Order: sequence, then C-alpha cells, then structure tokens
Amino acid sequence: MFSAMLEVNPLSEQFDAYLGMAKMLRPELEAIDGFVDNTRYASLTRQGWLLSLSSWRDEKSLIRWRVTTNHHKVQQAARDRVFADYRLRIGQTVADTRVPAGQTLVEQRLDATETGLGKAVTLLDAQHAPDWVRQAGAQAVAEALGLDTKAPGLVAWDTFDALMTPGDVIAVATWDDLAAAEAFERNTTLPKSVRLRHIRIVREYGMFDRREAPQYFAAVQPKA
Repeated sequence: MFSAMLEVNPLSEQFDAYLGMAKMLRPELEAIDGFVDNTRYASLTRQGWLLSLSSWRDEKSLIRWRVTTNHHKVQQAARDRVFADYRLRIGQTVADTRVPAGQTLVEQRLDATETGLGKAVTLLDAQHAPDWVRQAGAQAVAEALGLDTKAPGLVAWDTFDALMTPGDVIAVATWDDLAAAEAFERNTTLPKSVRLRHIRIVREYGMFDRREAPQYFAAVQPKA
C-alpha cells in the first residue's frame, strides 16, 4: 500500500474554497481503481494547517488519480490562488497494525527521499472524546497516542484532529530513517486502541521546493 500526506496552509480567505474544491473532487477520487480511504485533519500545533491523508493499493493507483484532468486543474488553481504553502509526502506503507479489509502490504519500492525532512513517518491514530481533544492540546494528544516526543531519531511531530469526525486524532512522527521508527515501536507499549503505520517516504516536495516532484510546476519564490 501507499500513503499520500498532503499538508496545506490555505490563505485564510480561501479556506472554504479549498474545502469546496476537495468536496467537488471527492466522487472522482472515490472512483479511482485502487483508492482505499481519505481523511482530512486540522493541525493542533499550526493554526490554519490541514492534513489530507489518503491510502492507496499501490503507486499505480495514486498515479491514476494524479493525472486526472479535473485533479490537475484544481491543483493549478490551488497553487495559483488558494495555498499560502503546502507539502506533499508520498510513501510506501511498510507496517500497519490494522490493514484495511481487502488490502495487503507488498514491498514495492526500496528507495527513499533524498531531500525530505526525514526518510520515514509513523502514523498513530485512535479515537478520543472531542471535548477532551480540544482542551488537552497537542502534547497531551501525542502522549495519549503513545508518541514519545523525545525519542531518538525523531526530527518532527504534529498531531491532528479530523475535520468531519472530531475526536479521531492522529500523530504524525517524522524520523531520520525507518530504523529509528522501528526502534521506537520496539521500545514502546502503545495503547491497545492505537493503530500504528510506518511509511517509508519516497518523495517529498512542496510549493517552494520541487526537486522530487513527479510533474512540472514552477517552484514559487518565497516573498521577501
């Protein structure tokens, strides 16, 4: 399986426009052969940042979605007038404690990003009371999901709450490499309610750094 982690920071006045674009594309997305699921979350540490997390049977399925005409048009429009910034990470799911029904984990890619923040990501997700999530804050949510924010090899982390189903929370932990992610799992006893996934990041690119992007969009120059 493959995972796509799109983190976006819509311009404040374009927030609803972004959600409208996503809603418009949803039927076409769900019709793609190999699409598994997609959830949108709001960051608990970065105001205005959203995470669109999607799962795919394989990389070919993800490519089918990337090259659809409507998706490409929306991508261009979002870059031109909706996003202040974004980052996309694509990777192979190499471990999953709750593999979706009908899916299997098959080794497909052995390479890893050369320019990204980290070569592996761990996803930890579970359900908590929405009121508790709002009051507890990002650090407490991370700890409730079993993430040690001082673990060796951890280079960045964030926690998110689902937009449509508040209380469905997820921690996104970025590691130096897959070995660090696997060491964390070995040295941690996670709550039984938590689902764990390890992702080997194959590509990482964004609005201002296009070095690993598979299609051409000119890199946006940061404003002085």
